[in-house]
Amino acid sequence: MELTAYQDARPSFAGDRLFVTKAGNPLTARDAQRLVAGARRKADISGDVTPHILRHTFATRALQQANMDLATLARILGHDNLTTTARYLHPNMARVAEMVEEL
Repeated sequence: MELTAYQDARPSFAGDRLFVTKAGNPLTARDAQRLVAGARRKADISGDVTPHILRHTFATRALQQANMDLATLARILGHDNLTTTARYLHPNMARVAEMVEEL
């Protein structure tokens, strides 16, 4: 729903690009870093917050909390190889114990 509202509100010059700068240029990695850094400051978060950390957190939580399968997550992240996506598999000890108990 929010994505649809964003797409309706964004400038028409954006074309097929989901995110663009005010000038209509594609958003660069550096632009994304600046946006995240600004949001971190605005939210008064003292620790590190980077686009990479947000991506990693999303992937880890999708696997652990949403029970998303690895193939679906790989597609969302744009990975061609499941081995790349498998880096996000970090079972914690509580989860390991829970899985063993279920056996």
